[in-house]
Amino acid sequence: MKTMKLPIVLFILSISFFFSSNNVFSQEKEKEPLSFRDSLDNCLDLSDWIINKNGFVPMPIVITEKALGGFGGGLVPVFIKQNAPVVKNGKVYPSLPDMTAAFGAYTLNDSWMVGAARTGTIRKWGLRYGAFAAYGSVNMDYYFYLDKMNKDVNMEFNIKTIPFGLFVSKQLPDPRFSIGLQYLFMRNDVKLVDKNNNDNAIIEKFEQKFGDYISGKVSGDIAKLGLKASFDTRDNAFTPNKGTKTYLTGEWSNPVVGSDYKYGQFEGAFYSYFPLSPTLITGTRLDIQQIVGDQPFYVRPFIDMRGVPSARYSGKSTALAELEERWDFINRWSLVFFGGGGKAFDKYSEFKDAEWAWGAGTGFRYLMARKLKLRMGVDFAVGPEGFTYYLVFGNAWLRQ
Repeated sequence: MKTMKLPIVLFILSISFFFSSNNVFSQEKEKEPLSFRDSLDNCLDLSDWIINKNGFVPMPIVITEKALGGFGGGLVPVFIKQNAPVVKNGKVYPSLPDMTAAFGAYTLNDSWMVGAARTGTIRKWGLRYGAFAAYGSVNMDYYFYLDKMNKDVNMEFNIKTIPFGLFVSKQLPDPRFSIGLQYLFMRNDVKLVDKNNNDNAIIEKFEQKFGDYISGKVSGDIAKLGLKASFDTRDNAFTPNKGTKTYLTGEWSNPVVGSDYKYGQFEGAFYSYFPLSPTLITGTRLDIQQIVGDQPFYVRPFIDMRGVPSARYSGKSTALAELEERWDFINRWSLVFFGGGGKAFDKYSEFKDAEWAWGAGTGFRYLMARKLKLRMGVDFAVGPEGFTYYLVFGNAWLRQ
């Protein structure tokens, strides 16, 4: 494995930078009394703690992803700084908040990762920036189709990785539009580790077809330089009640930008939120991805949806659609119902015959910070591989 000195230095510097922004408390804020009760309804609320005291949202991680061993846990303290809205030509446009987070997680199959991330705003230049760094060892199942046996075979791989990413975007004269650059670097050491759950015939066929490729061409550096354009009219970034978000991303991986691979990756996504009534919110999501060129199997797009295990349905192309209904039925509590489906395939001619991946379920939300419109809760989902659940911060699509 190649030397890791540079990524580790970047990782340490990034963590130092991320937390330095939250260590300064003004004397005025220190004097304000702290309350975890909202003055309007006397319910539990973190708005005062987050806004006036530079406090964090303690976001526990419960990992139920089957591809990562079925269970694990961790903690993500999330610091949030609210930004004033942008006023342009007499119109008011919401601004995205600044966020700083650190995380650590461990699962039953001995996967682990630690890292930190920050997104911020330089208001006078109309810039939005972000950075993240992590270090971990991930044991994860990936699926390969063996045509001679007419079946999918799941094999477990260990990926030791150090990812580091940066992005910067410029707000256009119309604040709803922005365009920017992003860069991702990952140093990966990949090994096939699981031969316990497959019979000898399957392993032999697998190694005949993929052995040379797996052993010699998947460990290395991945670097991608990308361009992203977005349009955002959501009324808030965490749990929108109305508005849309659309973005197009194109990324280029090549030795020129520090990669051991040559490939291109594209994504188009659309999210829409509209109220059927003051208490009933409909959300829709559409997502398509395409990858071309010479890329390792573990970076291929996959169906990323509640109820569907990560990387279970992957290919050079993916397309999915999802619908969500949120019912704010009493005080701060909401019920959520969702469902969707998608396909992963290598050629567009294979779309018709590709297997459908689907997921559906229900969940609940609690309005944890009224002034930020931040809701948190749990979703319970069922899909082709069975039942699972997720802890949700803001909106389930916030991670996309």
